[in-house]
Amino acid sequence: MPVFTRLQNNDGVLFANVVYSSWTREIDAMAGGRPAAGCCCLINNVRFPVLILTTFSIAALFSTLILPNLLAILDPEVDIRPVPGLDSLHGSSYKGYDRFKRELDQPNIPSKVVRFDQSTEEDDGHPILPPTVKPAPIPTTITPATKKTERPIPVFITNRPETTTERVERATTAKIESTTTQDDVVAREVQRSLKKLRDAEEGKVEDNAEKGVEEAYELKVEPLSQRLRRGILVSSPGIGIIFGSFLTINLTKKYGARKVFTTCLSQSALSIIIFLYVQKRYFYLLVIIRFIQGVLFSSVFPTMGSLLIHWGPLKEQLTFLTTMLMFISIGPVVAWPVANYFNALELAHDHVYYVQMAIIAILGVLWSIFYRDLPQEHPWVSGVELNRIVAGKVKELHSNRALSDAYSSLFRSLSAWSIWTSAFGFFSATAFITIYLPSFLSSPDVFIVEGLGIHGSLPLQLLPLACAIFASLNLLFKPSTKIIRILNTTAFALAAILMVAIILVAHLQTKAGLLSLLLISMLPFGLAIVTGFMRSLTVVGRVFAEQIVAMCAIPFGVAFTVLPLVVTYVINENKLAEWMKVAMFLFFVLSAVAIEFAVFGRGKSASWAASSWDPLAASTKMQSLALIDFNQDECGLYELRRIEPKNKSDHS
Repeated sequence: MPVFTRLQNNDGVLFANVVYSSWTREIDAMAGGRPAAGCCCLINNVRFPVLILTTFSIAALFSTLILPNLLAILDPEVDIRPVPGLDSLHGSSYKGYDRFKRELDQPNIPSKVVRFDQSTEEDDGHPILPPTVKPAPIPTTITPATKKTERPIPVFITNRPETTTERVERATTAKIESTTTQDDVVAREVQRSLKKLRDAEEGKVEDNAEKGVEEAYELKVEPLSQRLRRGILVSSPGIGIIFGSFLTINLTKKYGARKVFTTCLSQSALSIIIFLYVQKRYFYLLVIIRFIQGVLFSSVFPTMGSLLIHWGPLKEQLTFLTTMLMFISIGPVVAWPVANYFNALELAHDHVYYVQMAIIAILGVLWSIFYRDLPQEHPWVSGVELNRIVAGKVKELHSNRALSDAYSSLFRSLSAWSIWTSAFGFFSATAFITIYLPSFLSSPDVFIVEGLGIHGSLPLQLLPLACAIFASLNLLFKPSTKIIRILNTTAFALAAILMVAIILVAHLQTKAGLLSLLLISMLPFGLAIVTGFMRSLTVVGRVFAEQIVAMCAIPFGVAFTVLPLVVTYVINENKLAEWMKVAMFLFFVLSAVAIEFAVFGRGKSASWAASSWDPLAASTKMQSLALIDFNQDECGLYELRRIEPKNKSDHS
């Protein structure tokens, strides 16, 4: 049954029939007589497949920035790696999966590796000698002998499975005889550790001069030019994001997100081919390609802002924004384990890039076909869903005084700056995880290199779950300035402490403890996203949230530029003492942005954005023509005609 809304004015009566019937045929008529196409399960929910497809497309584009950070460690042919001290990995036994696979292929050959967590004792009672070697009989004499007790000597037995070097160690009551044909980093570290242990037991003091000579012999100081090349290469994507953001924001505003983002996806797929060609040949061309990949990625944030405003209902703004931000988690969690699996199978590392390129191309085609800049243009969007999307979004954009000069209003707003600074803190922690965590785990002091891609993605694996859990707090607390400030400050304070705790736990040499801490290290940011600065973004900005999200590309680019420069300056030998300086830098950044948001963050709409939308209308169905743009086909408008008054009584 149609519901008639009667509005009167001085000139006449504007009469409209607004249909609220539950029948699908009448509902479809609300969208300008256009039937809702597609699968029946998508009726009234087309916005969610659009949201998911966009999120995965953004994650695929993000993988172009982070995948080389892992493969540069795994590929022995790459010249420049994220940090110094990673060249020695190639030649040591870090491919544990390969070793296990070879042992399965040759089950009859006894392994030369003795693991301390397994029992090595044979039936004859000899725990070290192979079963084919019988111990020599010990002659006994009648004359009594003085029994001499010696200090226990630790014995380390290992081998290098990737070379033909054999290491034979024979344990006697007097000494250890070792025969090797080649030395590597692992063997030297073991020998130094054993020497320190013996000296400590015997009470000897290590000679500092001898130690300095030994370290000078083993460690080669990296030249300054090489460090500069590394810093420029790693920070080039971040610089590209900063410069590209101004270009992509203007292009998205002029041509729409669909054209711009589709172009960036296709160009990113092509850039992978050029990257593979120049990666091991031309350094300066490699820097340019990485810069271009950063420029292409900068289109992500204008696309996120456009989808948030045009496709997200007012009640689902935070859900849309949080889901799109999960590209930070999806990218490493999918790309790094795949790269680790290809490396374990001893496939060429270029195959990983080929798979990445194919996925980006496929997602680009799907996104260009399925996405529309406006839900009114999508053939699958029904009238009911369109009503839900536009409810509360007052169509006064062109006459709104603030929107005509949106960016100047944003730059004068302290609440907007508090959102951007908090985003910079979050992106700085993200940059540390996605750029340098594999290098940190490959440090000689940590050396968790088996399953490097899986372990490197641990901090981001539970981030979506944390956002889903902490979102329940929004049901307990109404969004207010006080609550948002408290929860955001708490989240950033916990994250700052966890960043420092990662290095401290690594000093304890407990693998289980370190991996457990990595698993929870990014969970506080889930609280910050759904109840802190991102919650403030959806409340403060309203229609200006599109511009605020688009400008988040700059703090993202700054974070991915500043942190590589800091790491390049601090890290010389890839030691834990150096990583502690990086952790303290992150601690300072996270603490500073937490304090800034605690002072200037807001939980209510700013004065310059308060009149842009009507949140109260989002909870009710459309009852006024103020929400309808007469120049477009929108929901709810079934019939519109003008009735002139016949006499003065009707006019009254």
